[in-house]
This record gives sequence, C-alpha cells and structure tokens, in this order.
Amino acid sequence: MGTTTHMPESLLPALWQLAQGARWFAGRSRGGRPEGVTLGRWLTPASSGVGIRSAVLEVLFDSGERERYHVPLTYRPVSEAVAPELARADVDGSEFSVGELCDDPAAASLLLDLLRDGAPGFESFGEIPTGLVARRFTGEQSNTSLFFGTSLVCKVFRRLEEGSNVDVELHRALAGTGSVAEIHGVWSDGDVDLAIITEALAQPEDGYDLACEHARRSSSFDDHAHALGATLAAVHETLAERLGTESRQAPALRATLERRFVAAAAEAPEVGPYRDAIASTWGALPETFPTQRIHGDCHLGQVLLSAGHWRYVDFEGEPLKTLEERREPDSRWRDVAGMLRSFDYAAAAGEATAAWLAGTRQAFLAGYGLPDGQERALLAAFEADKAVYEVIYERRNRPHLIHVPIDSLNRLAGETR
Repeated sequence: MGTTTHMPESLLPALWQLAQGARWFAGRSRGGRPEGVTLGRWLTPASSGVGIRSAVLEVLFDSGERERYHVPLTYRPVSEAVAPELARADVDGSEFSVGELCDDPAAASLLLDLLRDGAPGFESFGEIPTGLVARRFTGEQSNTSLFFGTSLVCKVFRRLEEGSNVDVELHRALAGTGSVAEIHGVWSDGDVDLAIITEALAQPEDGYDLACEHARRSSSFDDHAHALGATLAAVHETLAERLGTESRQAPALRATLERRFVAAAAEAPEVGPYRDAIASTWGALPETFPTQRIHGDCHLGQVLLSAGHWRYVDFEGEPLKTLEERREPDSRWRDVAGMLRSFDYAAAAGEATAAWLAGTRQAFLAGYGLPDGQERALLAAFEADKAVYEVIYERRNRPHLIHVPIDSLNRLAGETR
C-alpha cells in the first residue's frame, strides 16, 4: 500500500508481556522465550486514521518446539489512541500508537467491512450485515471472540499453524445442518486461517452449566441429554457423508491405548490397580472399525442451547494434539465417550445421585443410537482411556477432583469382574 513501517524495538517485549498474561498463551510453564515478530500486510493503511495489520509472535521453547501466536494490531495517531498502548511506531514519518485490535471496538468493526468487500484474505458466505459494533468477549480461553451486535461473532485464532484451521474445515462441512453456528466468513493470510466469523447464537446457555444446575436440583436432564445425542449423531452423519470414512486396525489402537496407560501409570500410581479392567476393554476391540472426522474434544462445555436447539461448537480438537493428529479420522465413539465422561463431572459438581447419572447417560446414548456389541467395546475402551487421562490432569491441576475419574474406573472394574 505504499507505506513503510519501522518496527519498534519495544514491540517484541510488549507482545511477549501481553502473551504471558493472556489465557490464550499455552507456554507459560514450558520455558518459552520470544524469538521474533512478523508483521502482516496492511488491511487498512495507517494513513486512513486507523491502520490494521496482524503481528505474529514466534516463541521458542526449551524442548526445541516453536509456536506462533496471532495478535491483530491497530495503529492510531498518538492523540487518538483507543486500545491500551503496546508500543509506538513510525509510519511514513508519523508516529502512531500501536494497540490490540480486540481492544479497539471501532477498528474491530472494520473487519466486517473488509469481509463484505471481499478484501484480500477475506472470504464471505452470504450477506454480511452493516452497522454492527464490535465487543470483546471477556470469557476467552484459547482464542478471542468479538461479538458484532447480536448477529455475528468472530473467533480470532491465537495459536497459528500452517494450513486451514480444523474449526474452519468442519464448520464449512457442517454448513446448513443446524447442528452448528452457521459460518459467515473466514479471515486468512495465505493458507493460514486467522479468524472465523459465524452467527451469534441467541441467548446461549452453556451445556455444562445447565447440566450442573439440573444435577444440583435433582431435576431430570434426560430430555436434554437425548437431544444432545441426536444432534451429535447428525454431526457425525454429515461429516461422514461430506468428508468420507476410512477404517482402522485394532492392533494399532491397542498399542496406542496401552502406551498411554503405561505412561499414565508411571506418573499416577492411582491407575495401576485398574490395569486388568482396562486391558479387558482392549482385548474386546473389533479387529477393524470405521473412522471419520469427528469433533475431537467433545464435552458439555462444547455445546450451547439456543432457542430450544443444541449446537456443537469449537471443532478445533484437543489443543495439545498437533494439527495433523487433529485432522486424522477417528472413531465417532471417541466423541461419545467424551460426552459421557462430561456427565460424570456434572453429576459430581451437582452432587447428583447415581440414578441421575445413569439416566442421563442412557438418555444420551438413546438419542445418539445405542451401540451394538463391537461398538460397545470401542466405547468402553475410549471411556477408560479418557478417565486415565483425567486422572493425570486432575493430579496435576485439580487434586480435589481426582475422585471423579477414579470413581469411573471403579465402575469399570465392577463391570468387568
């Protein structure tokens, strides 16, 4: 666009300081250090009154791994700064205050103009409304969300990887199904997705909060659980139809599950006594089973109730897995197992009875479609694997909750006696 920018020396430490205090940065305890900042092309020039461009912070970890984090920036004249100042920069001889786009509502609202106009890097799906004001959602975690009025929400991806974002891929595949929020646009830089724009669901209720509330009141969650199962079945059916299916051999899965168990038992002796019960699920696995694209991180926190309908959200998969691993076809029963494990946590949080939990689980499976013999074996193996993972997680982060997965393993041991 005919402009030149002097990248201030203060920008790298400023972005590093921002990352260390942000929930979207996953490297605080891993010995990371900042390696550099790459600035993207101008989306709007600084000379227009508010310049917009992306910065990518590269972080090197002690393990040798590198990760890249996305921080969209605004450039405003110093006297007109809106967002907290990260640094100052010289652009064509003028001094600008550099802030984070997500903290500048008027600047963030320009993203919809760029999407509507089909600017380079923006792809729209359908008509994009005008006159919507941006608002940053404060409950962010691995990404940052910007709401535009009550119509649209933009999820700004923070940790970047080469290739299309999994969330974008699966929202595209599930468009028009009513099982997810409809996709309205994508913001990319080359083959790297920077953000996805979807419909904002009306008065959404969080699935985990709602289940916990029912558990506390000893109120049946069966109707909701049945609907959640039916919606997940529709998601899986569509993904299989539109993205295809494959098959997997049991020996490879057995080896993976056993390796994960051995590693877990070395850190958490609590799981050791359950080896025989868990190994029995490996032995019952079918020799081959179908695989397909799945949600990959399925639990009650990934569903929202809006206008009486359940929608599945956040299709990025488990954050600790690589992009390649999250793209790999997997058994749909892994998603089912994830939701069943989530019911255990809701029941524990709400101090629900065993009957409440059993009824909720059965209603979900009835809505999804009850598994046959071989499918039951897959489901049992994935539930056990998830519970073992949870023991490690709770041991490290929430020791007061370790009883939740342990209770599940006790239940498994009782069923296999």
